[in-house]
Amino acid sequence: MLSRGQQLLEDGRFKEALACFEGDDVRSVFGRAVALHMLGRFDEAQAEYEDVLAVDPNHQETLSNLVAMNVERFHLELVERYSRRLLAIVPKSQIALQGLIVVAVERRDMDLAASCFARIEPSRPHAGDAVEYRLTRQMVERLKDHHASAAHPY
Repeated sequence: MLSRGQQLLEDGRFKEALACFEGDDVRSVFGRAVALHMLGRFDEAQAEYEDVLAVDPNHQETLSNLVAMNVERFHLELVERYSRRLLAIVPKSQIALQGLIVVAVERRDMDLAASCFARIEPSRPHAGDAVEYRLTRQMVERLKDHHASAAHPY
């Protein structure tokens, strides 16, 4: 049933996928969380993701999804919490760096924002898009110019 649910998630059939993830094992709970997340049922998704982390506190995909979902919800405290947890596990995590940029800019902490921005990998196509999801082009330009050490090849 899991592989059917995974295929439905990939096909964008989230409501159908949700029905496939019935178990209490980590993969089923994670699948449910993703389906709920994609359906915009954020509070339920948050609870399911937290259940995954209760079993596996270093579940990178869960932490990444929590950063992304909470950026979408604009819940800055959670974005920061999950970004920092993910960076402790994966120091170059792009989604965690992007999450911290959003938090830092909202808090007007340009040093932190520029520091994180400088660590975003430019080699990925459209790497700046996720950051720009919450930031204006002017803000991105300010981040690039904030410190010489934060020069970035965008």
